[in-house]
Amino acid sequence: MRIQSDINYPQLRIKKTLTTNKKNQKMKITTSVLVLIFSIAFSSKSFSQIDVNITDIDNNKTIPFSKIYETYDLDKSLPTLVITWSAEWCYPCIRLINRYNDCDLSMLNVITINIDAENYLEDALNEGHQKNWDNMLNFHANIGEDEKGFDKVFNVTSAPLILILDNGDISDATVSYSLYPYKLLEAGRIRDVNFIWDSSQDLNSLAWSFYNSENDPGRLAEALKWIDRSIELDQEYSNTDTYAALLFKTGEYTKALKAAKDAIEIAKNTNEDYESTTDLINKIIEKL
Repeated sequence: MRIQSDINYPQLRIKKTLTTNKKNQKMKITTSVLVLIFSIAFSSKSFSQIDVNITDIDNNKTIPFSKIYETYDLDKSLPTLVITWSAEWCYPCIRLINRYNDCDLSMLNVITINIDAENYLEDALNEGHQKNWDNMLNFHANIGEDEKGFDKVFNVTSAPLILILDNGDISDATVSYSLYPYKLLEAGRIRDVNFIWDSSQDLNSLAWSFYNSENDPGRLAEALKWIDRSIELDQEYSNTDTYAALLFKTGEYTKALKAAKDAIEIAKNTNEDYESTTDLINKIIEKL
């Protein structure tokens, strides 16, 4: 994938200061909160000062990038994510946007910008991914069009570029496939878990994060509610194993043993590795 660790833009220079973490073998995200802080050349430069154009995919209307809030009457008090994507070479971008599409976007403004070059743009849009993103604003980026082309400011060979805006100013930016919705809760940018209430993956990841980082019984009880909801939406090996681990940590050893055995049965049916669950069962048996 076309990702760089450090990205230097002609007018907007961004430097990553924290590294991303990796999923473990059970597709769980480790507990590190990816708070990616960037230093921006022009320290006083705000979103409103970025002089590039973008075109609305729905009505083909071109507007200044800086006029999105006024043009679409967006609530500036909400956090805003700008996510770039490409159907030509960045399907992880599309999967990331789909994760956000499953969230309660009354709590977050999401703006997507397609960055396929002109000779790929028609095919990219004909694939229709953006038609599913009906709670988002969807644009293409006028790549190479003129001095106000999106690529004159941003390095479009790296995606997904994610800009995080607070009250209309860029506060953070990253190139990351894994800035998943639950991480906005971990970072305190969104405080209501209902934001991810319909996302089984994000509820599982948040619950697993709490399993690794929390010892407070009240907080662990909240995590159990999240994993119950995750399983209700879509039971699979990963969230069933998380459920077993949380029951173990809260002292519910008999229930934890049953859940761990259930997780292993699911893993066998889906050909997933369940060694860590076997280790968990051994720990549970020691406590019984």
